[in-house]
Amino acid sequence: MPRSSSSRRANKWQRPVRELSAGFSTRRRVDDARDGQWIVQEVTGSASGKTYVCPGCQQQLPASVPHTIAWRESAAYGIGTGPGARRHWHTHCFRGRRR
Repeated sequence: MPRSSSSRRANKWQRPVRELSAGFSTRRRVDDARDGQWIVQEVTGSASGKTYVCPGCQQQLPASVPHTIAWRESAAYGIGTGPGARRHWHTHCFRGRRR
């Protein structure tokens, strides 16, 4: 039986951005680097069953592993900026992106 359009799950890009600091014991910081300014938050991991793909190495990153969440503070034309553009990185991949 087909689902009605009202019961469909909203596209994740159309949902409101969830506050990132809630439930995390770390603080955000600004990382100034050659590739621009990044808003960075290192997290200890969570019990959720989610798995992310690290943009640095394209490998799976379970949410339970300590990692870095980062997004550009500003970029050309606003593409890839703001909390909606945040990505989950292996901490060593995020630090190594400068090389």
